[in-house]
Amino acid sequence: MCADALFACDQRFQVLHERNGLPRLRRRAGGLEGLAEIVVGQLISIRAADVIWARVSQSVGQFRASDVAAMQVDQLAGLGLTRAKAATIIRAAQLQENGVFSFAALEKMDDCAAATALMQLKGVGRWTADIYVLSCLGRSDVWPGGDLAVRAGLQSFEGLDKIPAIPEMNQLADKWRPLRAVAARYLWDHYAVQRSENAQSMQMARQAK
Repeated sequence: MCADALFACDQRFQVLHERNGLPRLRRRAGGLEGLAEIVVGQLISIRAADVIWARVSQSVGQFRASDVAAMQVDQLAGLGLTRAKAATIIRAAQLQENGVFSFAALEKMDDCAAATALMQLKGVGRWTADIYVLSCLGRSDVWPGGDLAVRAGLQSFEGLDKIPAIPEMNQLADKWRPLRAVAARYLWDHYAVQRSENAQSMQMARQAK
């Protein structure tokens, strides 16, 4: 089990496991649909992303490349996306439809090559590529060091004075190879639990006044 191997590498994760339980796998469909869902979630809250994605998935349906490629930017943006995000999704669909880009080919690539291939798509940056490789391809050693929640979780986990910069994130996670994606899942949940506990504490403090 990947979790047990991570515990052997760093026992502090076992403490998180005993406190918070097994973290969510965060798996999602691959292909154009998976990329679109990740793009929708860029730089917005989980709640807002869920609302917009529900609207997009209901409208688009099966996410056939031919259908999405034929959409207009304004049509997709009208569902709640920014024009830039809508354009990214439509361009990816057009490249897939034209045979220039293959999501299936990503399955046969190593993590670095798959992320690099994704970043060739205009509008797809490091964060989007890493999340796709982690959640759509299910790789165990992808490290989403640019994810703010992972960064905040690692700050708490390591007892740092401030949220680490991305280069420091990468250095700190190096000791968890080849299970950095497993570590990231624990840090995501650690951040979510702490955020919930802090919100409850603040509410109790307000009620006590």
